[in-house]
Amino acid sequence: MSVELETAAPAAPAPPTADPHAAMPTTGPYAGHLHFDGTVAPVLRTEVDVAAYVRRGTGRLPVDTGALAEAGSPAAPLRLALGMLQRLEASALAESRTMLATATGNEARITAFLATWLVDRFWQSRALRDVLTGDHPVQRPQPVHRPGPVHTLRRLHVDRVQPLLSPLWTGLAGEAVAAGHMARMAIQEASLHTALTALGERLDGEAGRVAREVAGRHEAAVEFFTAEAIARVTRSRREAVTARAVLAAGSPLEGGHLPDPDLRPALAVLAAEPRHRAALLRARYEITRLLPGPVTSDPHLRSLPRTEE
Repeated sequence: MSVELETAAPAAPAPPTADPHAAMPTTGPYAGHLHFDGTVAPVLRTEVDVAAYVRRGTGRLPVDTGALAEAGSPAAPLRLALGMLQRLEASALAESRTMLATATGNEARITAFLATWLVDRFWQSRALRDVLTGDHPVQRPQPVHRPGPVHTLRRLHVDRVQPLLSPLWTGLAGEAVAAGHMARMAIQEASLHTALTALGERLDGEAGRVAREVAGRHEAAVEFFTAEAIARVTRSRREAVTARAVLAAGSPLEGGHLPDPDLRPALAVLAAEPRHRAALLRARYEITRLLPGPVTSDPHLRSLPRTEE
């Protein structure tokens, strides 16, 4: 008796694994990005070398307090202006907190830059503080003018109301809010550079040298924030409109959105010469000329008297 054995049919080959990159766009602005579509803005890369800026490091600016003591204190108007600029320099932490609490904090190039920029601003404010108070462990330059009722109300708004409202409108703005933050910081950095340069021309000896060195330290930040702001506000109208809204919400000369009690008297000192006033106006115009609507000036700069050469 013969027995026929059944031969098992060979197993069917497994289907090839689907290529996860098959759906990746090959043309258009999202080419090469699997998960990008029209709802996500492409990563913005300007010509500023952020990696080089981070690698160069930063450190304390040396100040010869002995030479300052021998030279004597600067004139009262110059001390007032220097104190205001020192406090504006020191507002970097409040400014960065405003940026990093929104969609701007998702921008890797921005957060990488801010990590070093914050340390730079700390040492820059410390150097100006040393000019005014020496290497004192606790003494800080205090405003000459007392805060008025408007300043007090503004502080209450910044401390109590703004933290409740900001998440709402910045959440609606989404990624476009980065354009507004970059525009604000571009104007603030350019204004600090201009003001410190003007002040350095009028201060003598070590005080003048420190003011000029701190002004030079601002050049990298001016380049970065200006490039980021211009690239964004010219990329889309939505970002340009958002930048206009951010600038309308508060002057970049108000550190942490809180005006210094000495701000306007200090600006009168810094812009005593027409060329310095024009330089402060240009610091804002570089950005506002690209925004929709009429070109507006800073309300604090509008208060300055017009002088003739």
